[in-house]
Formats: sequence, C-alpha cells, structure tokens
Amino acid sequence: MDKYQRKGERSRENIILQASEVLNTYGSSITIDEIARYTEISKSKITNHFSTKENLHIAITELYIRDIQQYFDSIIFSDHFNWKEYIGILSDIMDIQFKYRSAIMFIWTASFKDEAFMQVINESFNLRKQSMIGLFKKLVQENYLLESVFQERNFKIFYHQHAILGVHWLNTYLLFDYHQSLQEVKPTYLAGTIEIYKPYLSEKGLAEFESLNLEELLKNK
Repeated sequence: MDKYQRKGERSRENIILQASEVLNTYGSSITIDEIARYTEISKSKITNHFSTKENLHIAITELYIRDIQQYFDSIIFSDHFNWKEYIGILSDIMDIQFKYRSAIMFIWTASFKDEAFMQVINESFNLRKQSMIGLFKKLVQENYLLESVFQERNFKIFYHQHAILGVHWLNTYLLFDYHQSLQEVKPTYLAGTIEIYKPYLSEKGLAEFESLNLEELLKNK
C-alpha cells in the first residue's frame, strides 16, 4: 500500500512541477486542456489529482511554501559569515521565487474563498518574516547592521520596504524585463533591495557594501 501511495505522491508532484513551468511560460489564463497538451500529461491524469485549475494553483502554491521554508531551514552560517554570504542567500531566495512565479502571481491576484488556505498563506508569511528577522539579527551580531534597525518605527518601515522589494521585483520582471534572463536583471533588482540597508549599515557593513561587485558575485555563484 505504501508503495502505491508513494507512487501516487510522486505522480502528483510531477504534475505540479510540470504545470508550474507551463503556467510560468504561458500565464494563468491557459486551460487544463492546454496544460495537458504542453506537459504531455493526459487531462484525465491531471484532473484525477486536481478537479479544477484553482486546485492546481493551490497545490503549486503549497509546494512553493514548502520549498521556500525548507530553504530557510537549511541555512547554516559559516564561521566567517560575511556580507557576500548574505547576498548569496538573497539571491537563492530570488531563484526560488522565480521558479514558482506563477504561484506568487496567484497569491497576489486570486480571490480566495478557502479560509483554511488563506490561513496557510498567512502562517507562511509570518514564518518567513521570522526567518528574515533571524538573518537581520545575524547581521547585527556580525557587526554588519546597527541595532537601531530594530527600533520599532525603523523596523516597520525597513521591513515593509524589504517585503515589497524582496518579492515585487517579479512584477517588474514580468511586465518590463521578461525579454531578459533572470541572471541579466538580478544584479539590478538585488541592488535595489539592499540599498534600503544603507542607513543601518555599520562602518564594517558599509565598507563591504561599497566594495561589492554584484555582477561578479552573482556570475561566480
């Protein structure tokens, strides 16, 4: 029984991942018939797992939530944690967001009637916020950020800016920069995000910030 259950789970996840790629490429307006044609998975096999396209979108979103949290949970700081390492983490997060961009667009645009799913999204947002706060605290601990970033008013503004720039770069990409690869635009997007750190950088942090060549760092990552 477990063998067949695992096979069913693998089949389901394979459908989710392939459908996600199709939705990333062709947009959310395509039909299940079109998803079946592009993925070469029969419509009956897809609808056996997902009776509606919304259910498929929800499944992709749940996989995104799982993968992004697993990434945060997997972060292990080196003994000599530095600004470059931190930028590498932000770059990795962008890669995951890009992989699941159809899910993120679904979260932004869908009108949810499923309160349980909305609860999942809210809990995921709060978990990611706590994970980011953990990273900010590490930057303070390693003397890259000043503790003043955590003063209540400062942090509300700082985190709001971070949350907007840290995910809504996808809007800019999908509307204006879609003809370029992610690697071409990532240095600009990342530069925009980390600029908000400047008022709170220590002398050490500012020195590394100003000496960092984002294009070179991301090229060699």
